[in-house]
Amino acid sequence: MEAKNKNKGFSLLELLVAVAILAVIVTPFLMAFLTTTSINKTTKQQQRAKFAATNVMEDIRSRSVDEVLAKCVAGEEEGTYLYTTTQESDGQMYTVEAILDPRRKTVGETPEAKKDEATDYNAERMAHIYGMNSAYDGFYELDAINDNSKIEQLAEKLLSSRDEETLKRVYSSVNREIILTITDNDNGGTDVKVRSEYTMPSGGNINSVSTQDQIIYSDSTGQIDLRSVYLFYNPLYNGTKKQARETITVINNKGVECSVYLIRQNWPYDKDSEVYKAFPFFNYCAYENDNDRKSNYIVNVRLQEDRNDNELISDGGPNVLTTIKTNIDDLTDEKLEQYEKFNSDKVFNAHLKLTYSNHGDNYSFSKTIGGNTYTAARFMGLNNLAGVEVSDHVYKVTVNAYKGVGNERESEPSSTITSTTQ
Repeated sequence: MEAKNKNKGFSLLELLVAVAILAVIVTPFLMAFLTTTSINKTTKQQQRAKFAATNVMEDIRSRSVDEVLAKCVAGEEEGTYLYTTTQESDGQMYTVEAILDPRRKTVGETPEAKKDEATDYNAERMAHIYGMNSAYDGFYELDAINDNSKIEQLAEKLLSSRDEETLKRVYSSVNREIILTITDNDNGGTDVKVRSEYTMPSGGNINSVSTQDQIIYSDSTGQIDLRSVYLFYNPLYNGTKKQARETITVINNKGVECSVYLIRQNWPYDKDSEVYKAFPFFNYCAYENDNDRKSNYIVNVRLQEDRNDNELISDGGPNVLTTIKTNIDDLTDEKLEQYEKFNSDKVFNAHLKLTYSNHGDNYSFSKTIGGNTYTAARFMGLNNLAGVEVSDHVYKVTVNAYKGVGNERESEPSSTITSTTQ
């Protein structure tokens, strides 16, 4: 009998079936591999382009605006500037273009304007304050963190709750006083301290919480004269034209000649911004429109000094010791003349209620010495911020990185980043 061959191979049909099955299995993996490779290549190219764009953005932000503009040409859109350079990133050359846009827009003029703080800020008056030096100047910024925490403390203290409705109720009634004190220290030098107090009437009682005194300037040698104090603060927009809930008190019992800058900062315009989300304080305000907030904002500004009446007058007018400079009101020459001539409660459309005292807490709108009456504004030497002007100081910067240089430059950017500079 003939033996069967147990070593015979696959038939052609079996081989074709096997190859077909293998193709079905392998093809998705091969496609996934090719896709991943393509994605990795694209991602790497994007990373290179973003690196090039970021380098240029950081270079722009590290320089003064004047220095950057000196290297720019006019942009395609009127009022913009174009800065062009090249960057190498991981062996690849890129053409990088930066567009600087300072154009002003009125808040609310367009939907874009509401979201574009860079252009809105250029419509605001700006204080050009140069040469601040910690050896001669005190500096303090009272931000929303303080306000948020203190309003929550008051709500807990008075109403045992910190829910949103309670916080809004407290915010609508709270009064805030910011107190700057210039005084002697143990070394014979000068200290400047600041604290803020939050008070709210409830059931015939006045309840309050406050921050601790914080020293923002100290001369331990006793040989350096204080030059200036700068207070930057977020306004408490909960008053009306008839009722001021904000007070700033400056106490200069040290008797040192200096300038005090009271600088009202702008609230963020966009309620969807991270700042609004981080600090609910901004949402408690009843005025949603920025113009309404500012038009209804009034501040009590009080100055206390320890001087005799005969020290207050020289050369036929007030001998100013503590000069108050501020942007709380639009202090044009005409407005300043009104504040100097009339008690501040009689000044038309005034945002400042000015009172002065050289004898403790006995504040008044004016003071009569030798038969002549002088307003508090004159004892304060009231003025606007030094060098105030409306200028293009904040720029929206858009940086585009294009692969290649010269004739090899691609027409579409590989990466685009946006920021602001000033």
